[in-house]
Amino acid sequence: MYDDDKTRVRTVGGDSDHFPVVIGLHQGSALSPFLFALAMDVLSRHIQGEVPWCMLFTDDIVLIDETRIGVNARLELWRQTLESKGFKLSRTKTEYLECKFSETHDAYVEVKLDAQVISKRVSFKYLGSIIQGNKEIDEDVTHRIGAGQELPRAEDKSSRDEDIEMDVWVYQAR
Repeated sequence: MYDDDKTRVRTVGGDSDHFPVVIGLHQGSALSPFLFALAMDVLSRHIQGEVPWCMLFTDDIVLIDETRIGVNARLELWRQTLESKGFKLSRTKTEYLECKFSETHDAYVEVKLDAQVISKRVSFKYLGSIIQGNKEIDEDVTHRIGAGQELPRAEDKSSRDEDIEMDVWVYQAR
């Protein structure tokens, strides 16, 4: 499938000569998320909105709008754009969280990806934080306290296990 593939490097000084691609990027490589994000940024640059209305992190896309109609329009634009480049938005992993910060009502509108209705969540985890649709933060606080309580146990276990090395960096903002 990928026999005799060639590529070249484009720089400010010009393009390099073509050279063969003899090995691909291995799954699990530390470079994989970066290269995926780089490709996604280029493929979607013309449809990205301003932060916080559109955010990308590795293979997660966060789209924000004030109405369900707006969310549907953004989803459809992303679906069309990515599918035209050979990507697919997962119908099973796509979900939405509704936060009612205003009295805008469009309860009759369902959030859909293509023709499939998207499941609604009351909260979800993004970049380590739990976001709740009810404007509360208790789930995130509980999660962070639990994570903090696990740290001493992990340190205690590692202090008894001489085969485990642990580096700790502490930063203090001033």
